[in-house]
Amino acid sequence: MSILNRPGDGLVSVLVALVRTSAMIGSTERDKLLNIVSPKSLNEGKNDQDMAIKTLNRWKELGLFVQNEKGDVKLSEECRALYKSSNGSLAAIAQFSGQLALAPENNQNFWSDTDNKSADFSRATAWMLAQDIYDFVPTSYAVVEPICNEQVLSSDVILLQNDTRWAGYGSWATFLGFGRFDSGKASGGLITDPTPVVRFYLKDLLPKRGEVAINDFIGELGTKVPVLDGGDYRRKIESKLKSDKWKKPKEGELSTSLSRALLRLRESGHIRFEARSDAGAQMKLIGREGRVVESVTHVRKGESK
Repeated sequence: MSILNRPGDGLVSVLVALVRTSAMIGSTERDKLLNIVSPKSLNEGKNDQDMAIKTLNRWKELGLFVQNEKGDVKLSEECRALYKSSNGSLAAIAQFSGQLALAPENNQNFWSDTDNKSADFSRATAWMLAQDIYDFVPTSYAVVEPICNEQVLSSDVILLQNDTRWAGYGSWATFLGFGRFDSGKASGGLITDPTPVVRFYLKDLLPKRGEVAINDFIGELGTKVPVLDGGDYRRKIESKLKSDKWKKPKEGELSTSLSRALLRLRESGHIRFEARSDAGAQMKLIGREGRVVESVTHVRKGESK
């Protein structure tokens, strides 16, 4: 059971339909919710509600939906509040779904190949974010597999497996804000880019006025999003990689994936950088071919919302 196995555990599009329907009608009978999202009258006798059922079951297990003793289903209170406050935005659905996918309670069997809830997504995402994103823009699992096998210390460490789960990873990673397809098509290369996820958390991590030391900002961000630099899941993945096959960022340097996100957010006006000569610590943002693009000591909110 894992969210990357889409035939068995559901689709992004179905999840969005379930969330929006549930937000609109509130607590309701499970069958009624399924019939609205996937009407039996359109199924021509086939069990085409199967995907709606699988998606609902998986995300109920992850905590997005709750079901009472009567069997009525509704969105969790936290998700419903976020959805309402955002006027029903797709970004809000992605934000809360991503929080649940990375939540500790859904990643307890982190290295399990089967009953891992969403740990397969967390492992794959942490590994992709650890790569040199300028050199690694995979177009298929055939490109991913040899790199995985080359980097892992042991063959029993599973980062990404088979074409089905690679397709699932591309679908969930782009929806949850960790990447985008080159040219916008799934047939293109998957560009690793956590900019949307980092942007989600700026309001929580940066004060309206004033600045935050960059090392404190990165530390808190890694706690919120444990697949990013310094996060728990990221450290777990990095501990399983061969030092001669995977290049770890130097002390005081950020990964190319997080560097890209911060640079993009600076260019869009969401954040501003400071570089002070008297600061106690600095972080270097890394670009193509390991080049240092900028050194930063503090970060503050920009003018964009």
